[in-house]
Order: sequence, then structure tokens, then C-alpha cells
Amino acid sequence: MTFKRWGLFALLVVFGLLTVGLTGCGGNKTGTSSNSSSNNNSNNDANKPATAPNTNANTAQQNPTTPNTSSTPGTQTQNPPTSTTLPATTTPTTPPTTPPVTTTPTTPTTSPQNPASTPQPPASSPPTSTPPPASAAVVKNPDTLVLTLTADPIETLDPAYAYDSGSGWIIFNIYETLIFWDGDKPDKFVPMLSTAVPSLDNGLIKDDGKTYVFPIRKGIKFHAGPVKDAQGNVIPGSGELTPDDVAYSIQRLLLEDRSGGPSWLMMEPLLGSSSIMDFGYALQPSAKAGAAKLSEKLSAAERLRTIFSPETLKSICDQVKSAVTVDGDNVAFHLKESFAPFLQVVVGYWASILDKEWVMTDIHNDAGALVKKAGWDGNCASWPDFYDPDQSASSLYSIANGTGPYKFVRWRPNEEIYLERDEGYWRERPANLKYVSFKFSPELSTRLLMLQNGDADIVTIPLASQDQVEPLVQRELVSKYENQPTGSAYFWIFNQKISMTDNPYVGSGKLDGDGIPADFFSDLDVRQGFGFVFDWQSYLQNAIHGEGTRFRGAIESSVFGYNPEQPVFDIDLDKAKEHFQKAFGGQLWDKGFKFIVPYVQGGQAVKITTQIMAKNLASINPKFQLISQDFQSNTISQDGDLGKIPMDYNGWGEDYHDPNNWVFPILDSNGYYARNMGMDPELQSQLDDMIVKARRELDPEKRKETYFELQKIVYDKALIIPLEEWHRRRYTRSWLHGYLNNTAFPDYYFWYFSKS
Repeated sequence: MTFKRWGLFALLVVFGLLTVGLTGCGGNKTGTSSNSSSNNNSNNDANKPATAPNTNANTAQQNPTTPNTSSTPGTQTQNPPTSTTLPATTTPTTPPTTPPVTTTPTTPTTSPQNPASTPQPPASSPPTSTPPPASAAVVKNPDTLVLTLTADPIETLDPAYAYDSGSGWIIFNIYETLIFWDGDKPDKFVPMLSTAVPSLDNGLIKDDGKTYVFPIRKGIKFHAGPVKDAQGNVIPGSGELTPDDVAYSIQRLLLEDRSGGPSWLMMEPLLGSSSIMDFGYALQPSAKAGAAKLSEKLSAAERLRTIFSPETLKSICDQVKSAVTVDGDNVAFHLKESFAPFLQVVVGYWASILDKEWVMTDIHNDAGALVKKAGWDGNCASWPDFYDPDQSASSLYSIANGTGPYKFVRWRPNEEIYLERDEGYWRERPANLKYVSFKFSPELSTRLLMLQNGDADIVTIPLASQDQVEPLVQRELVSKYENQPTGSAYFWIFNQKISMTDNPYVGSGKLDGDGIPADFFSDLDVRQGFGFVFDWQSYLQNAIHGEGTRFRGAIESSVFGYNPEQPVFDIDLDKAKEHFQKAFGGQLWDKGFKFIVPYVQGGQAVKITTQIMAKNLASINPKFQLISQDFQSNTISQDGDLGKIPMDYNGWGEDYHDPNNWVFPILDSNGYYARNMGMDPELQSQLDDMIVKARRELDPEKRKETYFELQKIVYDKALIIPLEEWHRRRYTRSWLHGYLNNTAFPDYYFWYFSKS
């Protein structure tokens, strides 16, 4: 997910981000919580505690909300669900004694040889410290996890629609996927709704990596229980997990393909396209010419039926169904080409498994009121009616029915989210805490008081206000988790082919000392010169206040394929001078340059970094003028998409924990950033080929070689200036145990938590 053009501190200022609590992989903890461990995509919202800021157009940003004063957090009497039928209680199955078996996303090689042996995710996070002293406090709301955030994190409860970590956070505590992460390890998996993790060794990865087979677990109940039709008869197959539920859930994800949603993550490996529209154009090339002429007033379904013939629409659906098939107790995924990170895609919350019959059926409450309208019926004739739905038009927008440790009870937007544990949860135990209660307050003083008084276990704390929590840490009321990786990184991008039309950033548009030409950054010596005027230590201390570690290139340091020996640019003004003197055949040194780096007001990281570089540039040659200037955020976003910004501050938060999700957006011609970098066509073609080669390669050593080569090119060609991998700190009440930090999690997995 992108953190585009605002900069870290701009978002912290705007949204009041950073909380007492976090996701990331490996951190140092101080304080008194008894259990902790180290810990994606996104991905990234102001609503979510301490996650990486996200300004992606695909991710809605929620506004600060009014605190709910109707009841005390965590102490309200449990009411029946207001937007769904009462969940059925099930009997837990006997837990297997086999220890969890893990596998890596690059070359999964271990998994149960006997699918009947079904290891599960660890029941608790590994302890890393001693319990808090008895004097810490009397535990308030001992059966309830209470979170008070700045704003409501939910955009939707529909897994096929959600592409923001706030929604994903709630979804992955209610629903489940076929496999799950092994504790705090973002690159290792254990079975979840599947009884095995597919691997080459167990034969569940076949056809040279083009087929993945998942044996589906039996006896697992959905929270809402069996579904009844309009006549009150139980619909066969409803209420209990079946392979058909799995196939339907993934097919629905692909066909609904909401604009800016997560479907592309699954579509790329299964269909070889990034959208249903592109897939349709490949089947019916003539359709593309007329698409641009259609009225914007048409609904998504009307556009789809107008653009494509009935035969093409049926073919799209048929091929989607052929990509995910049921064979007895197994579900098979048939990939277009081998795709090494496929397990990383399958584990994401967007691949949550739904009760097929429940989704297809109108659901009423006990009073007879409709609380959920029927969704896609699985028929190829009707799927266009459910394509690219509006947010609230999704049948699962505000209701949920999964198999996870917590049942959905209610969501009152901007007021409250309330979950209740499933007492009959199928794993070795139900969740430790009976309830999870979210409240919202834009007032920092209110949130801090709730934390101090024990009325909240986790609250949102802005970065600039974290010192106010330290007295609570010293009193051992609050535990602090420091140096928590986030799976996100920041970098400067050079635009080598600047769009000059109505461009406010390039001055005269010429190499005359009063501007820069369109191809200014196409000169390698210019890019290298800028690399050598960047002062990392000054940036670390003054721009991000020590909250980060050095990003060395196109792959984050915890991801497979990262090269720890990858060279980076360090400040060397003599080398910078040498490169600038050679640039444009010596003309640049004589004439100088002048251009603007835009930032959003409050974006101190961008402003300070630009000022540091400007000072160093001027010390080399007074004719070198780099100017920082604030603009409206929508202006910067639009101009960036139009290719007008010469040098752009950007960030990326991984959707899934694999190098492909790093090199593709940054370096591939279809990637979010590379498509506006204007690279030399020959080099761009080389990068594209290497990226495809790496993601198709199942041999980890061969994959690693390609990723090392890609990172070397990034440095040799000075394609970006890497900045920081963002780390953060989190706080919880010291009586809250089980904190686990996994960069692949949308956020906290509540099943691990306990209070004592």
C-alpha cells in the first residue's frame, strides 16, 4: 500500500497517529507485560494504532469522531446482535497434539505428511518478560479488551471490498483463511481452515508450481449457524464449512473486483491480469475502444454489460470458476504461471472464507427486519450485477459471519465496535477475553486519562505526545514496546521524464539556472549527485527523531531476498561534486538548476529532508537551488499521478511479506511508482523481465540471486534514494498480556490477549 506524497509526520499531525500498541517483527520492550513477541497491507490507517500512514487513494481515511459516552468501555451488558441473527454455539473439537508445522512462502517444504494430523497456530505468544508486579493495579474489565482510538477504523466488513488495514484488522479477528501465520513470523505458516500447508514435499504444490491443493478441515461451524430460507427451512450445507464455501469465497473476491480493492492480489496469479476489465479486454480486444465513450452515469454493472458481449461475460465467469475448483474434500487453485509468493496472498484477510449459503440469502432478525440482503448467487448469469459495488451496497458492508475466535456483535459507525468470543471456537481453546470493545475519542487528554485510570487497555497516542505516557511506564502501569518494525519504508523517487504542461515545480523548464528540463533526472550523474548529498544521520535525528532504520533499496530488511550488504548512498560532497561537474556534459555545473519539492503543510519529514539536501547542494555550488514549498494534498497527489513532480517523497507498506510486493510497485513498468519514473525503456524492460523471472522461480537460491541483482541495479543506476524503514513504539496497560508483533498482521490478533 502506498503512503504517497505526504510524508510520515504530515500524517501523524493530520490524523493523530501512533498508539499504545503495534505490529512489527522483533522489538525491544521495556515495562512490565509478561508476554510479548515481535511482529502489513496494506497497509496503514489513522484509525489503526501506530500503523504506517497511508494516503493511497485505495484506502479511505476516516475523520476524527465524537467519543461515545453512552456506556463505560468494556462494562456494558451484552446485548443480542443488532444486525445479524444470533450466532449458534458449537462444541469445540479436541485439539491435536502435533506441534505447529511451518513453511516459508518462497519454497514451502514442510507440512503434515498426513492431512489428518492438523497442527494449528500457537495458542499464545512466547513470553519475553516477567509478569507485572502485583502493585501495578487492580485489573479493570478483566474479561474485556478495551481500545479507545482517535477514529473508527472500519471502512467495510466485506473481505472482498476491504483494502485498508483498519477494516482488515476487524475482519481477520472474525473470519479465517486457509492458512495462518506462525506466531510472530511473517514468512512462515501453519494450517488454519486447511488441514495442511501446501508444499512441494507433501505433493500439494503440483504442475511445476501452477497448482496448489488445500484439504479442507471438517466440522467447523460458522458463527451464525444454519441458514433458513424464506419458508423457514434450513438450507443444506449452510452453517458448516465446506470446500464449496472456500471456492465460492475466492470466486466472489475475483468477480466483484471493486475499484481500488484487494482483488488484484489474487487475480494476478490466478488470471494473469490485474483487474476483471483487463481480463475482459484480453478476451474481447475490440471492447476497449468503446469503453471510454460511455457515460459516467452508468452503474458498474451497466458499464460491464455495455462494454462486453454476453459471451465474454460468461467466459470471464467460467474461467474464474475454473481457476478455483472443488475435488472432494479439497480445493485446488490453478495458477496462470508459477507464482512463488502465492501462499502470502492466500493468507491475507481478503481471502477470508465465507458461508456461501449465508451470503446468498436474505437474512432477517428475530423481529423480521432485513439485516442482510442476498449477495451473488454463484450463477454466471448474475455476476455482473455484483461487480464493483459501492461501499454500502455490498451485502456484507456492515455484517459479518465467520469461523474466527470472535463473533461480530455490532458496529455503530464512529461510536462503537463490539465483538464477543465464540465459546465453541474450534481450536484448542476459545479466546481468553470474552469481549472486545472499541470506543473513539479525538481528544488526547480523554484517551490518556482512560489509559491511566485503566478504563482502556490500548489507546491512540500521537508520536509528538508519547513523552506523556512515560510516567505511566515508570510507574509500571503501562508496558512499552520499542523499535517495532512496520513492514513499511520511505524513499525519494526521481522522475526521469517530467510532464512539463502547466508544471509549477520546474521553473523555466530549461537548463538555464532558473529551472530544469523534462529529462533532468535522466542523467545518471545528476541522480548520483543527489544521492551523495543526502545526509542519513541528519535525516534520522532531525526528520524522523530516531524512529527508523536504514532502508537499503527496493526490499525491506526482514523480507526474503534482502541483501544486507547492499550499498547505499552516504553523504560525500566531493563525490557529489564530481558527478554534478560531469552532468549534461558540464553544462549543469556552469548553469545551475532550480526546482521545487512539494510537501503537504505539516509534512516536516519532507520539508526537513529537502532543506538538508538544499543546504548541501548550495555548499557545493550556489547555483544549485532546491526549494521546499507546501501545496494542497490533492494538488500534490494529482500532479504526482500526472508525472509533474521532479523528485517525490514516497513510501510503501507491504500488502504481503514477499520481495515481489516490493520490487513490483517500485520497479515494474506497471508498478505504482515505476510507471511514473520515466526510466530508459531498455532498462525498464530488463527490470520487468527480472521481476517476472523472480516471482516464477520456486528455487529460493535462484530467486535470491535475481533479487540481489535487482537491488544492485537500484544503486548502480541511482533509481531512488532509500530513506528509512519505519519503526515505532507501542504501549499497553501492563496487565494486558500476549502482545505479539507480526508485520504481516493488519493489527492485533485478539485471540492471543489475556488480562491478569
